[in-house]
Amino acid sequence: MNKVKLFSGYFIVDNLIYHNQEAINKLKEMVNNRDPYLTISKLNGSFRYVIESDSQICFGIDHFGGYSLFYKTSPSLQVMINPVDYADVSDIQDEQLCSLLASGFCYGQNTLYKDIKECLPGFFYNYDKKSKQLNSINWFNIDFSKQRLREKDELSDIFLNLIPKNFKTSTLALTGGIDSRLLLSLLRKNNTDYQTITYGTKDNPDIKLVEQIAKASQVEHKNIKLDKMNLEPYFAGKKLSNFFAAGFLGRSLPFECDWVVSDLISNSTSWITTGFTSFWLRPPYQDSIPVSNKSQLMKKLLDSQCRQTLISSSSFREILEGNITKSMSHFSTNCFDTNYDRWNIENRQHKYIINTSNNYRFNQIEVFMPLFDRRIMHFLNNTSRDQRLEQKIFMESIISDIFTGNEAYLKQIPSTNPKFTNQLKNQKPRVNKWRNKLLRLDHNNLNRIIRRPNNPMYQIIQSVLMQSPNYLSLKVEQAFPKINNTISLLFDLNLKNSANHLNWLKNKRVAQLNLLGIEILGFIVESFDQLTSSPK
Repeated sequence: MNKVKLFSGYFIVDNLIYHNQEAINKLKEMVNNRDPYLTISKLNGSFRYVIESDSQICFGIDHFGGYSLFYKTSPSLQVMINPVDYADVSDIQDEQLCSLLASGFCYGQNTLYKDIKECLPGFFYNYDKKSKQLNSINWFNIDFSKQRLREKDELSDIFLNLIPKNFKTSTLALTGGIDSRLLLSLLRKNNTDYQTITYGTKDNPDIKLVEQIAKASQVEHKNIKLDKMNLEPYFAGKKLSNFFAAGFLGRSLPFECDWVVSDLISNSTSWITTGFTSFWLRPPYQDSIPVSNKSQLMKKLLDSQCRQTLISSSSFREILEGNITKSMSHFSTNCFDTNYDRWNIENRQHKYIINTSNNYRFNQIEVFMPLFDRRIMHFLNNTSRDQRLEQKIFMESIISDIFTGNEAYLKQIPSTNPKFTNQLKNQKPRVNKWRNKLLRLDHNNLNRIIRRPNNPMYQIIQSVLMQSPNYLSLKVEQAFPKINNTISLLFDLNLKNSANHLNWLKNKRVAQLNLLGIEILGFIVESFDQLTSSPK
């Protein structure tokens, strides 16, 4: 008999959503005396699971990676939620720390710790107790191998059936963007009880748009304005350690704004509904440049993902290339554009989704992400790249089929998204090729130096980590005076490549880093030794 040893999250069956104990009871019923693979391979939702029988242990996560789960097979199988609890500082791998320094996350199944792997989305892991062999089956494949032109009506029909009929109460993260407007429309059509929130700095251009949308929707709305006064308490002392621990999990860094918001709304909701579509629904404009060989693919990934703290040497670059190559080992196609899209989904997006979600789950709030519904992902997996670029088929669907009737006002209220405006005017969105060329030449992140520092993270860094009003002009060593201690610690741990990278980086200007790069240094210098050597 199969026993459900662990389940977190939700899944949808026959347009009904199951969550917490209700989900566990339903899953027990579904896997009783059945092959667990047949059940899991049909599940649609965001979850992690461990199912055990007398002969085997099955485990894994959902099709898009809304939850994380880790494992190690030596000396015997251990399945874990947080690898930090099963490893110590001596287990840290130098090459994986290099990836974290360069981009904010580890690639593929790797974590910072040797022998500890992360479950890939859509894989079914099966451990045979007798032979002590671990096998995996890919039950949801993201490869875009059957791309073809699709009709927008097909996507519209999926949208209109996204919200489960028993999904009753939620808080919608309303940004003023198109994704959240779509979810607002679908919640209204489903007669769901909901409230809306928006958050950001006072000069966030979407806030006024959100206020118009909330007023026109006649919905209870909360506007959370993030500034130095209400951010600082969340990024000091024990709360700073909790922030890193909530999202880090041994392989990437958390999102700061959601950390604050999750606490502010923790007493008012048990669900937050969010779009978070990123690369899945549409590759951004810079991704429209074709990739025709492995060298171009590697350069594109390094340029787009691995310049958070700059690249210090050719050996450092070689380590990153090796890590990226290993993370693609299960890719089955030689189409380099496809591999670029797939890498972004399996790595950057999957891990950022988890770390956004973990901030809310730390405060007992479940994250509902309808736009990662299995039906949508399957549809887009078989949709031509031209239709996905710049959200083309997505925009056509919602403008003509969703934002109609009582929801027509959602396309009448303006948007800061030019693609949405162009679609309404029946103009083809233009790819800004000159801007793209400048970005590709911008090896020192100059576009980040000259932009206004209105992101909340700047204020967090200034008020908590740096304590300096002119931090952007400082050398890294001046901004992070503890960095030499961290470098010594890394050398002591024989993490030489990472130590050499920081030793080179300390003489650079803070302005040469982007926000995530500054946050990476904040983590490494301020909390790394505490988190990795804390009592287990």
